[in-house]
Amino acid sequence: MTESAGIAAGPMLFIGAGAVGGFMAAHLARSGADVVMWEPWATNREAITRDGLTIADPDETFTVPLRTIASAADIPSVAPSVMVLCTKMADAPAIVADVEAAYRGTWIVTLNALADLDMAEALGADRVMGCIVTGLFGNLVRPGSIRRHRERLRGGAPTFRIGETAGAATPRIHALVQAFGLIDGAEAVPDMAAARWGKMVFNCMTSPLSALHQRPIRDFFVDPAQRPTLMKAGIEVTAVAAAYGITIDPVCGVSGAIWHAAAAGDVAAQSTLEAGLIRYGEAMNATSLGGMAQDVERGRRTEVSLINGVVVNKGLLKGVAAPTNAWLVESLDALTAGTAQ
Repeated sequence: MTESAGIAAGPMLFIGAGAVGGFMAAHLARSGADVVMWEPWATNREAITRDGLTIADPDETFTVPLRTIASAADIPSVAPSVMVLCTKMADAPAIVADVEAAYRGTWIVTLNALADLDMAEALGADRVMGCIVTGLFGNLVRPGSIRRHRERLRGGAPTFRIGETAGAATPRIHALVQAFGLIDGAEAVPDMAAARWGKMVFNCMTSPLSALHQRPIRDFFVDPAQRPTLMKAGIEVTAVAAAYGITIDPVCGVSGAIWHAAAAGDVAAQSTLEAGLIRYGEAMNATSLGGMAQDVERGRRTEVSLINGVVVNKGLLKGVAAPTNAWLVESLDALTAGTAQ
């Protein structure tokens, strides 16, 4: 990262060493990039500090040492060029407040859904960049160890889609695309609204079902008994996006136009969509669980209210019902009632 690229010189600070943040930081560090990790979960941080971070995927397994810090108070000593926020959505506001009290710098948001918009409003758009992460399919299997269920750099849709919260990609976006391209496929996005809502479609129709049934995501694409619920959830998100004047990006290899036609009740488009979802599912790893399923497995509340719940609430504001998404929120909240946040 250089000043000429629109980003100040200095290390990249990753906040959160779960499946996404840890995977990204480890591959960048292995490539020779200057990377520092702040992992708020002490058990994971101590394992990484002591033994390094181990990454396993279908191609290889490696361990890389990472410099770690223990708190936001340590950030000024790092003087990062970019802070990559990779925590759970529910944890993000408190983390951001701690960082703001200690250090003011540029952020790139790697969380799903609409997190970069909220942060841009709070911190200023000049300090926030958005990144949509799709298809990473990784799990933190134990402290200091991450497994990804998909090969790197295999082509197809990019894993990292990076853009300004609004408007065309700038030099700093292209600099991050170059850096993240060392990890896996990356591209600059000129329309983050379409990308955000496309990601919302994928998240809303996959992760909650995987959590509710404790089954791999692939099952809901290929099982005829489960696929209708998956489709209904995704179509509802598409309808809400349309109510806000947003045409979604392709999801699961199916064009936004087909998704919107299906949401409008076009039977032929619905058949095309279903065939595309089956093709997508057949190519997926047969064992990968969604992030919410991993939360349930570990006795944590899920982020369903911050993902599907957002769609339900935004739909209500426009008079667009999302009953399948509302049912998913109610069902998962009931399943995890009384568990830790």
